[in-house]
Amino acid sequence: MQSNKTLHNLGALDREMIEHRVRTIFERRAEGDLPGILEYAAEDIVYHTRGSWTLYPFARPVHGKAAVGQMLATIDIMFENLGSTIHELVVDGDRVAVHRTSHMRNRGSGALASIDICDFARFRDGLLVEFAEYPDSAALARLEAGA
Repeated sequence: MQSNKTLHNLGALDREMIEHRVRTIFERRAEGDLPGILEYAAEDIVYHTRGSWTLYPFARPVHGKAAVGQMLATIDIMFENLGSTIHELVVDGDRVAVHRTSHMRNRGSGALASIDICDFARFRDGLLVEFAEYPDSAALARLEAGA
């Protein structure tokens, strides 16, 4: 049987590992390193951008590592990710909540925008299995329109 101190230390290591992976995923997103992001994704990942599909065309669930990679590559064609400012990151066991501002550029029009986003994620065996993103879809629609 493990002591409470040992269990606490193991939990702290898991929390640190998950937080590091979340921060690394956002850094790699800004670098355009899609293979690096997918390195942290489980084969059965579900990525769901929430919001109005009439305002943002990627507001739908995407299932599987290959499909998530294809969706991220499509988004990269349209928008350049200039990085994220993380305002708050909470890790509770295998679950994560993040409030951030993503800085983006429309590759066609050159328009810039800072988009407020809340993300919720779940990890399994150190890999991302669920990722739900709640962006300001009106701001994304303005960016997509080049405004």
